[in-house]
Amino acid sequence: MRGAGRFLGDAVLSLAAFGGFVCVVLVVLAFAFNVSLIMFKTGSMGPTIPAGSLAVVREIPAPEIRVGDVLTVDRPAALPITHRVTSVGGGPSNAERVITMKGDANEAEDPAPYTVSSVRIVMGSIPNLAYGVVWLSSPWVLALLTLGASALVTWAFWPRETSGRDETSDGDQVRVPGQPENGSQASLVFLVVPLTLGFALSAPPQAATEEVVASGHLRLTAIGDHAAMAHLAPGEPVQWQVGVAAVESGPGVVRIELLGKGNAGLGLHAAIRSCDRRWVEGTCAGGADRVQVGGPVAVDGTKRQLTTMPVAEERWLLFDLWLPADGTPDAAGGPVHLQVHASGSGDDVTTSPGLVGPLAPTGTNPLLALFAAVGSVGLGLALAGAARWRGKRNR
Repeated sequence: MRGAGRFLGDAVLSLAAFGGFVCVVLVVLAFAFNVSLIMFKTGSMGPTIPAGSLAVVREIPAPEIRVGDVLTVDRPAALPITHRVTSVGGGPSNAERVITMKGDANEAEDPAPYTVSSVRIVMGSIPNLAYGVVWLSSPWVLALLTLGASALVTWAFWPRETSGRDETSDGDQVRVPGQPENGSQASLVFLVVPLTLGFALSAPPQAATEEVVASGHLRLTAIGDHAAMAHLAPGEPVQWQVGVAAVESGPGVVRIELLGKGNAGLGLHAAIRSCDRRWVEGTCAGGADRVQVGGPVAVDGTKRQLTTMPVAEERWLLFDLWLPADGTPDAAGGPVHLQVHASGSGDDVTTSPGLVGPLAPTGTNPLLALFAAVGSVGLGLALAGAARWRGKRNR
């Protein structure tokens, strides 16, 4: 039993060391070659890259772009988009290119070309691995990882009473009580710590939720990440999508309005576009209409009309919400509350993304996770050291 336990312990240590080595290599690659990871939440690139895939991307300059490349492009006042290049043209300067892109699963190209100086090219992807990253980023999983690291370090450094060896006068080896084994401890300290920190510092990805609010004749479908909207960072836009449809078709018009109330000191901005079908990664396959150019959101509690539509049609509004990058939001005044109202056919229905603003983070705090990881390893070393000290006193 003791031999089996030692074998199992060595196997766990070797696995942890390998995982730590992989973490170190990934960090070096990320800094040296501008390599990073992205997750696909939608299926616009299916079946080549299905939803839930984890992809490795590398930053390249625009002159290296070729038709057929799958690229991630950053967009002003919108989320990045990852599609396949369909054409490449000259840009305003030698370092820039004008490209068009299309999702493999989309019927049409993206509505407008992109002028870029650098992009991120997809080097490879693994289906369904993004779900594993989401699971590992759970606060409960991170807590178990840090506790496991503490237990592993404690076990590795705990003094063994029958672990040392010495030689007798006739050359035979005998065990010497009280001398601990330290065979793989150096590699454990060097590698399990980066492994633990790598998991602890992994930030949870944004998770969009879909909510349907229906009444007698109207239905609103809201899609967005409530946690991201409740913790806006200056200059980093977050998208919120609202679909408006009538349950029963017939004559008449549906009026769509926006109401904002709350802290004007946040400087919340919004750009609103309309599509006749659901948006896919910020793209409208049928062509989009601009409802409101990017600008400050009125927060005086007054309903303002955005658009109207016939009862027999659908409208999908895409809101790009952000705080100005060059300003300092006044978070002391509280958040902003947004509501979308649809009225028509003698009915009225409302949906909301909840509170919008730079509130306290609702997910994992990377700094706290860092302290937890370091503290767990330190606790394991302290417990093992205390056991060694006590053993020496009792001899």
